[in-house]
Amino acid sequence: MNIIIGLVGPSDTIALVERVGREWEGRITLIPYIYEDVEEIADIVKEHRGDIDIWLFTGRIAYEFGSAYVPEPHMLMIRSSGSALMKALFAAVREGGIPLRFSIDTLTQAEVAETLDELQLQDSVPVIHPNSGYVPSAELVQFHEALYRSGQVEVCITHRGHVCEELRKRGVTVYRIVPTVMSIRETLRLASQLGETNHFRQSQIAVLLLHVRNVLNEHTSAYETYRLNLKLQELLLQFTEHISGALLPSGGTSFSMFSTRGAIERNTSFPPTLLFEKIRLLTGGTVHFGIGYGLTAFGAEQNAVLALSRTEMNAEGGLVVTDEAGAIQESFPNQESLSYHYRSGDLDVIEQLKRAGVSAAMFNRIVSVQTRTGKRSVSAADLASWLDMTQRNANRLLAELERSGLARIVGEEAPGAKGRPRKLFRIEAWKPEASDSGSS
Repeated sequence: MNIIIGLVGPSDTIALVERVGREWEGRITLIPYIYEDVEEIADIVKEHRGDIDIWLFTGRIAYEFGSAYVPEPHMLMIRSSGSALMKALFAAVREGGIPLRFSIDTLTQAEVAETLDELQLQDSVPVIHPNSGYVPSAELVQFHEALYRSGQVEVCITHRGHVCEELRKRGVTVYRIVPTVMSIRETLRLASQLGETNHFRQSQIAVLLLHVRNVLNEHTSAYETYRLNLKLQELLLQFTEHISGALLPSGGTSFSMFSTRGAIERNTSFPPTLLFEKIRLLTGGTVHFGIGYGLTAFGAEQNAVLALSRTEMNAEGGLVVTDEAGAIQESFPNQESLSYHYRSGDLDVIEQLKRAGVSAAMFNRIVSVQTRTGKRSVSAADLASWLDMTQRNANRLLAELERSGLARIVGEEAPGAKGRPRKLFRIEAWKPEASDSGSS
């Protein structure tokens, strides 16, 4: 299998990666996309994303710009932190001794401190640009030059090729951080493995099941019913064409569609979420849409049936996607979307869930809510809001999880001007320490 890798970066790092990439000849093909300014990255990715299996960015800034246009499973970054900084510092040592004061950009305070500690250069004092994200080149040149001219630093260290060139033209002693060969080699190995995994994933079979309910009433004429059904089929045919699939009417306003996972995930112009909303607007009915991915047609159909059944638990319908690994993505009207697993491979957790009387799917949904809130904890009010349940039921679930050792109380929060404080629970698969009372 030959993986097509889109290599995005400035010319010098592109050349270095291409040289190392020859070791993978026959397994990967590197397609270089050289930019002069990071603002060009968006156009590069949008123009060529249909031709590329994996996007590989040669630095953090390029990766951040590209992440807005490339799904995370299809992109990697060559890291230039600790070992790359060591390489730049060694170059400075060879030419002028150990720099006691130097300026540096792009890296964080922690990354620089860790590298200096490993090299036992505690006497060296770095002046770090406060922004580790994207900063215009002109601002970085000014930052380094001002420190150098004022004598606050002896040398400057930068990630950016244009900044390095400009500082050298101005007579500033500067060193460039570039990825090490080891870092490049390891990232290319990961890119090759990721490309193979994605290829396998995209070839999976996809079954899509659609039921539209509450569309018709006793006053709807046969002609109106027929017209609506034709419009709905026309919309579904448009979507099916986008995913290179097949459409099979199942009677009334129920339909089945068949395609591959790759065709659906590549279809960014007409994704399933857009189809879901268009059907709701067209019919005014309740849309139940389940998508199942599987290694076989049977497995994909079983997952689609499971996904559809989950939408039917919600009175307003919804869109649910289930795959062969047990991952579920839920999108219900007027609710935040959730991603979780309905299976658990941890036997201890499974046993604790049995004692609590909570399913693996519900436990993973609660964990997903905790993650989405960003608080590392969750309250009964959070669960009631996100999972569309009563607060009483949410309190019961959290109490059962606490009793079984899968949650613990970590604090309280005030609900507002009135009301009792709410308990905050942290959901985690932790084991309570064994008691010494029964030991001899």
